[in-house]
Amino acid sequence: MNLDERIAEIDAMAGELRRSLDTAIREAQESAENGQLEATADSMVDLLEVIKYHKSSIREVDNEANPTLVTIMDNMGTRKFERGGLLVERKVSNYRSNWQNNVVLRSVISTALDEIDERHYVDQESGELVNERSIIGPWIEAVVDRLLECAAFRDWRVTALRARVPGLNPDNFCDVKRSVKATISRKNN
Repeated sequence: MNLDERIAEIDAMAGELRRSLDTAIREAQESAENGQLEATADSMVDLLEVIKYHKSSIREVDNEANPTLVTIMDNMGTRKFERGGLLVERKVSNYRSNWQNNVVLRSVISTALDEIDERHYVDQESGELVNERSIIGPWIEAVVDRLLECAAFRDWRVTALRARVPGLNPDNFCDVKRSVKATISRKNN
C-alpha cells in the first residue's frame, strides 16, 4: 500500500468513526428518553472520555505530521506551494508567555508621559517651581500597583509595544517559543 492509498484508508476509517459516534449519541438520546438515565449518563461519560483520548491522540499525530511537511518544504526549498485548491505556507510564529508585566507596564506609562509636554507649577507654600510629573507620580504609581494586583496580563501587543516604546525589544521581557508550522488554507479563486 502506498502513501496515497494509506491516506484514503485513513479518511474512510475517519468517516466510519464519525458515523459510529453519531449512532452512539442517537442511541444515548433514545435510551435517556426511555427513562434509562443513570445507565445512559454512565455510558455518555465513557463515550466522552473515549472522544477526549482520541482527540488528544489526533493532536499528537498532527504535531508529528506538520513538522514532517515543514521539513519536506525546507528540502524542496519552498515556503509556499499550491496543491489543487489549497495553498500551503510555511509560517513562523512566536509564542510569548511569562511576561515581566511590571517592567513592561511601567515602560509604556513612562513613554506615554515622556510624550506630554513638561509643565511646571508654583508650589504655593515654597514658591518653587515643581515639575508636574513629580506631582502626579504617586498617583500613577498607585494606579500601576493596583493594575498589577488586579489585572491578569497574559499577552501584550508586540507590534504596538515596538511602535510606542522605542528601543524596547518585547522578547527581552518574556519567554519566547518559536514555532514553524505549515498552514493549509483554501485558495482564493
